[in-house]
Amino acid sequence: MRIEGFRPQLDAVALQELRQRLARSRVPPTDTDAWERGVPERWLAQLIADWQAFDTGEFQSLLDEFSHMRARVGELDVHVLRQAGAGPSPLPLMLTHGWPGSFCEFLRLIPLLSDPASHGGDAADAFTVVVPSLPGFGFSGPPPPGGLTANAVADVWNEIMVDGFGYDQYVAHGSDLGAGVTARLARKHPETVVGIHLATPGLAPPPKPWSESEAKFFGEVEAWTAEEGGYAHEHATKPFTLGAALHDSPAGLAAWIGEKVRAWSSVGTDGEPAFTRDLLLATLTLYWATGTIASSLLPYWAHRHIQDDSLSAGDPAATPTSVSIFGGERVPFPKPPRELAERYFSVTSWAEHERGGHFPAVSEPQLLAVTLRDAFRPFRASR
Repeated sequence: MRIEGFRPQLDAVALQELRQRLARSRVPPTDTDAWERGVPERWLAQLIADWQAFDTGEFQSLLDEFSHMRARVGELDVHVLRQAGAGPSPLPLMLTHGWPGSFCEFLRLIPLLSDPASHGGDAADAFTVVVPSLPGFGFSGPPPPGGLTANAVADVWNEIMVDGFGYDQYVAHGSDLGAGVTARLARKHPETVVGIHLATPGLAPPPKPWSESEAKFFGEVEAWTAEEGGYAHEHATKPFTLGAALHDSPAGLAAWIGEKVRAWSSVGTDGEPAFTRDLLLATLTLYWATGTIASSLLPYWAHRHIQDDSLSAGDPAATPTSVSIFGGERVPFPKPPRELAERYFSVTSWAEHERGGHFPAVSEPQLLAVTLRDAFRPFRASR
């Protein structure tokens, strides 16, 4: 186990090829600007034009504003962003992203957590923030064949925090795939992970009987999956087939990720997604320049095919767990009831918000920062 300094750089050859391929994009005609059948022609054509004009040099400069490291854990190379806290006793906090995100979705949130006094908060609430990139995402190296389950990633994350950075105890937050990893951190490493926060976690059906609210929720999940869940089934069954298309075609990559970002983001006052266009373009550029879109699909395959990844209903982990349910997506996700979460976690706080969507760190960084400060304040007294 070793950690060393690292400067993430966007590959110049890959960026040049990207510009050439964008200029030759073939956008299929559609007979509507509606989204019921997927990405409309005009929207995709505009996204491709914006991507051609995207300032990759400015994106590189943004990356250079942060402290990056590379952790070598066994055979894995993990990209880690670490921002030291500006306060009297910063609490170590690990943030884990999901798909189709990256560490970039936390860039606006990190300063609010690491230096709260400069952003309307109390210096006593400062965190030292650690943001790893999931194996197979961005500047992290590839996972082993077949990918890694959330359980396996949780072990790697704990090794980075304890053996790599030397933290005896820390707290953790995650959303999407990151919520799954964070949940396993709490269950597998309760001696070091003293508290977690989950943003709208996905929860599997427990054994029946179900309460009325649970039955209603799983009915909504079934309906949502039938209409919106095709992407996850493809990721979980034939990731390399899809990955071949997305790896080779910037237009395909833009369509596949752009549609999800637009559907899953909360909506701003202007009616547009609260996931900025520049962040979407940065995310697309990151996937393309690092060649990681195919490997980013593997967590879905691993979850479906490797049988070590289930949380046990009726046996909640003892680790104190705060849960925030964020809403306001253009295509709403089903929202789980608290009683279902309590089958899996020791829920110490529960909040429901009408905004924030699937990417609360992007859409509502101030709200999420305050939420994390409040959720983890009790663990500072014991340090």
